[in-house]
Amino acid sequence: MRKLSPGEFEQLPIKGKGRSSHVFTSLVNLKEGEALLIERKDWNRKAGPSTLIRYIEKKHQMRFLCGAIEGGKGWAVKRVEAEKKEIQKVKVKTPVIDEAEKENLQLKSELVMFYLSRIAFTKIERIEDTLKAAVLHFWKEDKKLVQSFFHEIIKSLQEQGHIVIENDKTYIPLRNSKI
Repeated sequence: MRKLSPGEFEQLPIKGKGRSSHVFTSLVNLKEGEALLIERKDWNRKAGPSTLIRYIEKKHQMRFLCGAIEGGKGWAVKRVEAEKKEIQKVKVKTPVIDEAEKENLQLKSELVMFYLSRIAFTKIERIEDTLKAAVLHFWKEDKKLVQSFFHEIIKSLQEQGHIVIENDKTYIPLRNSKI
């Protein structure tokens, strides 16, 4: 046994863990910018070396360019600079919602639940009847506000494919037609 200098250690072809082939160790030991020619006689696996290269890229955070040589003589592999992923912490600004906006959001969500429960019960519903029922149900709220929110909600539900509007009637479709 003897001590190795850093230069000697760098020159050693270090074998990977387990039953690693000579090709595997050669690929792992490539420096950035260096290339390797894998001849057909050196490769005895069924799949090409690209599968091994993808494995090394995932496990060892390396990047390679790989391509077959014309005539089936082998493969050329070059190690390229690895992309460094920098994780940046981004401060997310939570929107400040004043009390009036909060009440409007609450009214919208209650109106959606009211409408969906009503249409689920009656299956087919006239928009005019549902609007009258919503205004009566939310009698403490502003009538114009309820009407505008209601029209906004049914338009949004229609665009998303949750309801179908035909001849001023709404119903829930049997299956999603947008898929």
